[in-house]
Amino acid sequence: MNLRRHNRLATIGAGLSAVLVIVASACGTQSDLEKNGGKGSTLTIQGDVGSPSLVDNFNPLLTTSLHGTVLIYEPLDIRSPIDGTYTPVLATGFSFTNPKTLVYAIRSNVKWSDGKALTPADVVFTYNLLKRFPALDSSDVWSQISTVTSSDDKVTFTFNTANVPFAGVLSNVPIVPEHLWSSIKDPTKYANTRPVGTGPYTLQSYAPTKYMLQKNTNYWQASKIVPLHVAFPGQPPDQHTIRLRVTNGDFDWSYQFLPDVQKTYVSKSTSHVYWYPPRDAIGLFLNLTRAPYSDQNFRRGISLALNRTSIAAKAVNGYLTQASQSGLILPNLKRWLDPSIPHQGNVAPSKSAALAAFGKAGYTTNGGKLQKDGDPVTMTIVVPNSYADWVAAAKEIGTELGAVGIKVTLNLPQIAQYTEEIQSGTFDAALAGFGGTGDPATDFNNALNSRFAAPVETATAKNFERFKSPLADRALATLAATTDKQAQLRATYQLEQIMYQQTPIVMLYYGGSWGVFSTKKFKGWPSAKDPYALPTSYNNMMLIVLTHLTAA
Repeated sequence: MNLRRHNRLATIGAGLSAVLVIVASACGTQSDLEKNGGKGSTLTIQGDVGSPSLVDNFNPLLTTSLHGTVLIYEPLDIRSPIDGTYTPVLATGFSFTNPKTLVYAIRSNVKWSDGKALTPADVVFTYNLLKRFPALDSSDVWSQISTVTSSDDKVTFTFNTANVPFAGVLSNVPIVPEHLWSSIKDPTKYANTRPVGTGPYTLQSYAPTKYMLQKNTNYWQASKIVPLHVAFPGQPPDQHTIRLRVTNGDFDWSYQFLPDVQKTYVSKSTSHVYWYPPRDAIGLFLNLTRAPYSDQNFRRGISLALNRTSIAAKAVNGYLTQASQSGLILPNLKRWLDPSIPHQGNVAPSKSAALAAFGKAGYTTNGGKLQKDGDPVTMTIVVPNSYADWVAAAKEIGTELGAVGIKVTLNLPQIAQYTEEIQSGTFDAALAGFGGTGDPATDFNNALNSRFAAPVETATAKNFERFKSPLADRALATLAATTDKQAQLRATYQLEQIMYQQTPIVMLYYGGSWGVFSTKKFKGWPSAKDPYALPTSYNNMMLIVLTHLTAA
């Protein structure tokens, strides 16, 4: 499940958007640009926030690095958060020789921006750096692997135990050059202000209000990169100002929720377009260590009492639809959907069915209140007070559950307290993100694996609703240990059935990726017709998008 707001960067009122400006060519070559006076050479992308100034940090192994770092350093490959397919980057491919041994073939024609060749030794060095300095290992790579070695053009990872789905996490680590980083005494404190990478851009200049990138002439697929320069101006942490700049057309690529995007943006120019695809799902997480949420009939009753279309309308203006109770992000992962699940897992609201489910759990209504043994049911939903979209959803949930006799109150702390409450298991109910990795096995493992179901008062970032099911654990173990597609499908079907029938999490609506574009100078943006990447301008999707853009 997804607890990091960065993955939901621009939901309503989030206040975490920022500005990236990418200076790009409108023609295919530098000579063409010069002939046309550089017309169309600037591409503006929304991204980094300065508070009030930017911090000079291009260390790709730190989570605090500037967004443009993504365009300087590359991983082995990129797993699509849409459908889980892989785009080869510094590796030409990978294979499991057995469920505990993963082998990558490293590209032979890649150079660092200082002209030196990338080697498999650089890859081994980077991963061993994470082992030597655990603070750099933000993806917990070394909790899963025991060794990394190279031979000829191959790099081999050995896992502690079988974990096939972890390949998508493992391969996402940005690779750094051994010939420069081997002399750095403490890379956890290294700002890397003169970065040398393999990516499509290098750092041209930096100032506290803006930094500039320029095209890397040594880039191994330079012919696919149209922009010659990239500029990233600092953005004040002020949503009103940011939205004005977006709606005024200051950017060619924004990552911004706009309540009425047709009126405030699209109508202002024929070159203005947007794409708000589903990325993850927002769910109502119930504390399964507490009654009545420990009863699956009661959880089913809550699910049936909710009108997810109304909740989505309140939260995200109806841009996204209700989420499938299968646990899959649809239509992204439709190829994994169990065809026996009714209506693709979409649960229709029904007060009578909800009351019948509550009845199976021993609850009845009296005087408009749902109760058991004379005790009325109450629920407190915890939501971060700055997440206005989630707050709006929680208010609508309270109204709808009130209609079946459940009194709901909202607990609206700051994010730190919210995180502490849900991870320690000291909550009734909470809104949180689910999925979004592009891989059902990873999504289900994070949410349902009993290994993460820590005792109450012991923090856990995964499965914080504390669901326990031997059947789910067996299915997850199968997914961890097999590369057989049919076996993976059968195990995924089992997990979908658990989600649908036992309702460990009440799936509500899909969370969006808020892509806002201008086609005035560049075309080839991801869209519903060509969904090759999510429109997220703060992660590796930038590498994918930049190789697809062409001059308008």
